Amino acid sequence: MIRGEVRPNRRAMIAVELLDTDGQFQSFDFILDTGFDGGLSLPRQILRGLDAAAAGEHHFELADGSRTTAYVWAATVRWEGATRPVMITESAGEPLLGMELLWQSRITLETRAYGPVLIEPLG
Repeated sequence: MIRGEVRPNRRAMIAVELLDTDGQFQSFDFILDTGFDGGLSLPRQILRGLDAAAAGEHHFELADGSRTTAYVWAATVRWEGATRPVMITESAGEPLLGMELLWQSRITLETRAYGPVLIEPLG
């Protein structure tokens, strides 16, 4: 089970560990975003410190229907007690955790300041 919390700014946050260039796992806070169908998104300045390989460009449709292109990186995440590959979309915004990692999970959260966020694998 993965645990996080709802912050007073109404963002559900989860700490996620990513493999860095020194072979160590570093923890970063991500906003839970069920409208994002990718795995993770991070700004370039954070991506530079990770053990991430360029995986090309990807075309996305945004919530407003507009289309954009972003660089995508392959990295390693620690998720549910195991390491696994993850695709990270380079972004200018805040770190996001999307549906690719959340797929086949149950998400429970209490929508109040410091309410718990729980992510459990299904079956």
